[in-house]
Amino acid sequence: MSSFSDLDMLYDYEKDVSAAASGYMTFATKASSDEIRHRYVQLANEASKVYEHLSRLIEKSGGTL
Repeated sequence: MSSFSDLDMLYDYEKDVSAAASGYMTFATKASSDEIRHRYVQLANEASKVYEHLSRLIEKSGGTL
């Protein structure tokens, strides 16, 4: 069993957050309801904020994006 470093885990989480933001924006473009579209855009924006925080943590840990 391999062990993950903190940096490995941050990279893995960064990948998931990036996929979530992309998915939410895709759903927003497909939504027929303005309210649902607005909620998906909000979710994408929140995922983008998390991505920014992760980027800083990765850089502080010696990683690069």
